[in-house]
Amino acid sequence: MLLISNYRIQLQTGFTLIEMTIAIAIVGILASIATTNYQVQVRKTQLITIYQELNHFSMPYQILVDEGSGVTDFSPNGLNMPVQSQYCQFSVTPPNINSATPNAIRCQIQNLNYLKNQHLSLDRELDGSWRCQASAGISNSYLPQACQ
Repeated sequence: MLLISNYRIQLQTGFTLIEMTIAIAIVGILASIATTNYQVQVRKTQLITIYQELNHFSMPYQILVDEGSGVTDFSPNGLNMPVQSQYCQFSVTPPNINSATPNAIRCQIQNLNYLKNQHLSLDRELDGSWRCQASAGISNSYLPQACQ
């Protein structure tokens, strides 16, 4: 005679505490990497916006320079530009005759906590070309290619 006893076979279902802890740790690491990269991209975008605003006014500045010595209104109003924008407080320096003009068009950065007391400017070179300059407190990793 054959005796068969009833045994229950229990299969393990779900996750152990260690497996859940490891999964949560991996998700946390990935989230911190993504957040950091996101913040860098936002800052790059903000500085590119500032550079584009400055660059937009290089042509009116050059037109005033080309009009000659009778032009005296080298100011934001004279260039038909706003005195300030979301990120900038603008200032304009009259051209230096026979030399470069540092800070020809300058943006004193505002409303960006990570860039307090910093500026971005366009310098007009003697040959009429433009060069972007950033203050020392702005990380190169945030700057547009033209300003590095």
